[in-house]
This record gives sequence, C-alpha cells and structure tokens, in this order.
Amino acid sequence: MSYREAAGWKVWKTMQQNQNDNIENSPVTIENSPVDVVNSSIDFESSPVDIKNSPGSIESSAFNIVNSSVNSENKPEISEKNYKILGLLIILFALLIRLYNLGERVFHHDESVHASFTLKILNTGQYTYDPSYHGPFLFHSTAIVFHYLGINDTTARLIPVFFGVATIPLLFLLEKEIGKRGVLWSAFLLAFSPSMVYYSRFFRNDSIIVFCTLATVAGGIRYLENLHSIKRYPYLLLVASSLAIAVSSKENAYLVILMFGAFGGLYLLYRLYSEWKTENLSLKKTLLLKSSAFLPFLPELVLSAALFFLIAMMFYTSYFRYYTTPFEVVEKAFSHWMEMHRIQRLGGPFYYYVPILLLYEIPILFFGIVGIIHFLRKKNKNTAFFLFLSYWAVASLLLYSYLQEKVPWLVVHIVLPFGILAGAYLGEFFSRVPDNRQTDNKQTEQVSEAENGSSGSGKKPAFKVDSSRVRTLIAGILALTLMISLFQCVSVNFYKSMDPNERMVYTQSSPDIRELMKKIEGFNKNPDTLTLCVLDPNDLYWPLPWYLRDYKLASYFRKPPSNLKYDAIIAPVEYKMYREISENEYASYNFTLRPGRDFILYYKKGLE
Repeated sequence: MSYREAAGWKVWKTMQQNQNDNIENSPVTIENSPVDVVNSSIDFESSPVDIKNSPGSIESSAFNIVNSSVNSENKPEISEKNYKILGLLIILFALLIRLYNLGERVFHHDESVHASFTLKILNTGQYTYDPSYHGPFLFHSTAIVFHYLGINDTTARLIPVFFGVATIPLLFLLEKEIGKRGVLWSAFLLAFSPSMVYYSRFFRNDSIIVFCTLATVAGGIRYLENLHSIKRYPYLLLVASSLAIAVSSKENAYLVILMFGAFGGLYLLYRLYSEWKTENLSLKKTLLLKSSAFLPFLPELVLSAALFFLIAMMFYTSYFRYYTTPFEVVEKAFSHWMEMHRIQRLGGPFYYYVPILLLYEIPILFFGIVGIIHFLRKKNKNTAFFLFLSYWAVASLLLYSYLQEKVPWLVVHIVLPFGILAGAYLGEFFSRVPDNRQTDNKQTEQVSEAENGSSGSGKKPAFKVDSSRVRTLIAGILALTLMISLFQCVSVNFYKSMDPNERMVYTQSSPDIRELMKKIEGFNKNPDTLTLCVLDPNDLYWPLPWYLRDYKLASYFRKPPSNLKYDAIIAPVEYKMYREISENEYASYNFTLRPGRDFILYYKKGLE
C-alpha cells in the first residue's frame, strides 16, 4: 500500500470512529457521504476514487478553489413558486429601468437617421436597403409603433426596449443546463447590466440581435432535446424566425451564424469520429448510418429554411413591394462591411472593449471568466453546453476585438455569453451550504497530517483550505463588483447618459439641442411658415432633421445658397455668417451639436 493510500486508510478509520461516537453530529454521515463507508467494498489498491482528487481532500480543494466544494452539500432546490416570483420581479424591474425617463436623452446621430428612415416608410412606403444603416426590421417595426402610439423620442425607442426585456425570459429555457439559481442570477446580471440597459434604451439594432442570438441558442438546445417529440416544432419555429429577424436587423448576424456554425461543424465531426472509432465500422458505413438518421428531419428543416427566407425577404422587400434577391442583400452587406474593416473607418486597438468591460461589467467579466475555468474543469452531463458557452464568450471577445469597426454598443454581444456563464457559476456556487462543524475541521487536519507524515509530531500542516473563508471571499467580491456595476448602471443611464467622458457614450448629441428647440419653438412663426436653412459641409447636422421634422420649409445645404433670405439659419461657427448676412437684422444663439461641433443659430430679431 502506498503512502498516500495509507493516509486515506487512516482517514477512513477516523471516519468510522466518529460515526460510532456521534452519528447525528458528524458531517460525514452514511446518508450524505460521497463514499458509503459501511456498504462500500472499495479497495484502495484498485478503486477509481483517488484520495488526491476526492471532493473532500485538501489537495482537491486547494487546487480548485473556484469549485469551493470542501465540506459542503447542495441546498434544496428553490421552490417553483419562488422561482417564478423572483423571475417575474427581475423582468418587471428590467422593464421599469428601461422605460423610466426613456425620452430624456437627446437623439444620437444614428438614432435620428434611423428615425428619419422610419418616417419615410410610414409616410411614403419607400425603403431601400443601405448596409451603412443596417437592416430593415427596426424601421418597419418602429413604423407600426409610430402609427399607433405617435412620433417622438420615447416611442422610437420602444422596439429596442421590448427586445431588451424579452431577452431575460429566454434564459428560463436554459434551466436544465444552468439550474434555477443559475437562471435567476443570469437574469439579474443581464437585467441590470449597464451596457444592456443603455443600449436597450437606444434606437439601434443591437438589443434585437442579442435577443435573436439567445433565442437561437435556447431554441436550438430545446429542439435537440425534444428531437423525437412533437414538442420540438415550436423551438424550430423560434430558431428560424429569430435568425430571420437577426439577418433583417444587422449584419453582425452573419458573424453569429458563422461562429455558431463553426462550433456545430467541429462538434459534429468530433462526434462522428468518436462513434466511428467506437463502433469499428468503415468510414463510409458510419457516414451512411448517420445520414440515414438525419433524413427523417429533412422536411421540417427545409420548411423552416423556407420560413427563414420568407420572413427575411418580407422586410428587405418592404412587404414585397420592391424587388431584390437574397444574393443581392448578402453581397451588399459583406462588400460594405469588409470595406469598412479594410479602411478601418472606426478603427481602434485590439483591447478596445476590455476597458469598457472592466469599467461597467466587472461582475459579469470576473465571474464569467471564473465560470469558464470552473465548468471546463468539471465533467458532467452539461459539459458540451458549457464548452459551447465558453467558446461563444471567448470567440465573441476575440472576433469583435479583431474587427476594425470599434464602437461601444457592440460590447453587448460580448456581455451576453459572459453574463450567462457568470450567472450559471454563481447559481451553482451559492447552491452549496458550507458545513464547518468541529468534527469536520478535525478530519481536515488529519488529512493534512497524513499527507505530511507528521501525525502527532506537532508539525503544522502545509496548507489548509477553509471553505467558509473561500465563500466569504467570493461573496465579498460579488458584493463589491455588484455595487460598482449597479452604481454605473444608474449613473450612465440616468445622470451621465450624454456625458462625452463616459466610455459608453459615443459621439452623443448635446443636451443643448433641447434648448435650441425651445428657442425655435418660441418664435412668433409656426412650423408651417418659418423658413429655415441648415448648413454643414459634410451633411453632419444630424439629429437636427429629426427635431425639425415638423418645419415644412426647412432646407439643408452643404454650402450657403446664393439667396439667404431665411427667417433662421443654422451653420457651423467657422462659417462666420455675418459676412453674408446683416448683423443688424439677425441675432445669434450659440450651441453645441455634439462634442467638437459648435453651431450658431442666426435668426431675425423680429421673431422674438
């Protein structure tokens, strides 16, 4: 018998003695012990249970602190009633925090362009796909909102809010993989994530893509689970429609499809190779067997692909009013964004997203990384799922870091998989109850002494892991990072949402525009009669066209027209319009359009 096994034998004898002395108080009982001492016929010479890697051993705990499984047992699973109540509360608060004061922030440049496209669809029915401003789904869906709820900053942002909130209940489809506590933790982290909240309150496509990505993952997993049941059909519809909405919303949907497809292809090849080696069949026969197993599902997959193309082309053709083909759409998308990547239109360093994650998403980033380490070391029935989740998180971070289109709203596509990993880890970590009774501590010391060959010699053990301290440390890190993240969430969304010093805020329009509109609305001419001229050499006067949408006589130029007989003129400060118009006739009002872009409103003095 080896030295280590002798140490294990000594622990076993001690456990027997403690069991006989105090069976009710001992933390290692017959019912709860991972190894049934009485009934087991384990031979330490041949047993697959290694003392070094045993869940209760010192070495296992010391080298796997993220597991923190020393002297712990699982808590009873959360009741279904409490699970639903907590889930509904998280969804409700996610909705409230996204709706509160939704129209307060001035429209960003991109928001105003998107809103103008939407108005054009609403008023004229005209739409042409321009990959610079992404896909048609956002414009067509918001046009319906405008029709029924009116046209303003708040209603324009309702579609992103809807998809931002709808992402949360999708997590409940992953209950079998990450557990009820994992679902609740993931929902909480993503519901109050500063970036998730900020860009759910932003008239852009990214919250839609986040929803569709998670719907594809969750729906795909549940489809495969119910592969031989009629329950699979709703999940197949969810996947097909989600992918269709995704490619109709933004071009990074193609990246998601390629990323998931690469993992799926590699995983299938691995499974095929493994089964080929196991079954001892020829490669050709193995391929035929697997293909024949796939054939019964071919009709429904073809129909779901048809549904995908039907939904996508319905939006790209503006409800089948204009002709285009899927090939034209894909070619436009890839050629435009590959060129933007090549010229580095909005380039940045490879680590561009890391400071954003550290500043705003520290609990998701930290516990997401810990979750990757933990779940990849732990082998169970969900290993394949967590392998995929880890791949998704790391691949997203690397892919968006590589692409030379660096903008802060893309960080939400990195936050999503890390948030699920973090929630899954926290759900599992806090499902364990530490047991720090005295007898348990004695056993820990005895194992340490046996490892060092110093029983009764008075020597201290080389090291000793106290699981309660590990839990306290993890809980402390969680509390601190959550406080920082929640503070950032409130700050960047409600107090500094237009502060150019915030990393989340990117070329945001100035709050001066609100004051400008009050000034113009105070003129003694109404929107139907006020003549207005807006100048900018590069057409970078947005979001002014959105806020001046009711002024029928507003005109936009790159340089001053020959006839400047307008009631009001808006121009960059460098134009020095008093060389063209009379200072005695026109008063002036200075304002900032966005950081670094200062303008002047010139208006006839008789308007006040």
